[in-house]
Amino acid sequence: MRTFLFLTISIALLLQAGCGPRDDRPADMPRLYPVKISIVQDGKPLEEADVTLTAKTPTNYGVSTGFTDASGVAILRTYGYNGVPVGQYTVAVIKRTVEGATLATSPIDGSTYETGGTVYQTVDVQYTDTVQSPLNINVTEKGATESFDVGAPVRISLGQNTL
Repeated sequence: MRTFLFLTISIALLLQAGCGPRDDRPADMPRLYPVKISIVQDGKPLEEADVTLTAKTPTNYGVSTGFTDASGVAILRTYGYNGVPVGQYTVAVIKRTVEGATLATSPIDGSTYETGGTVYQTVDVQYTDTVQSPLNINVTEKGATESFDVGAPVRISLGQNTL
């Protein structure tokens, strides 16, 4: 499970491309405003979930992403830049876990990683669709802060972990 979570975190970090503010935004990128989203599941903060905002009106910069921390909070970024353009967005939340994985050793560098096991989606599918999720947020020039409850945990098998 740790390998899958590590890979998920690594991919999210790569998508976020950098930690600090960047001043090299493309000329056509609209101004970005701070957005903080809190996710709870069954009354508790949902840690290590992917949060995706998809603009209701398609634009070149209409997708923003974040990853929840231990307190269930995600700070959203757009193409690696802090913030989100003004607009109406659908919010999707995805969290997956891996059960039954075994440790393997890399023949390249000797590091260990988890392989095999079954991947499970733990957030109800109604919240995972980037177009049809019932969760919405309006980002204004003041930014946005919102909290969402994704209900009780579910356990939907997505198949075998192929790592």
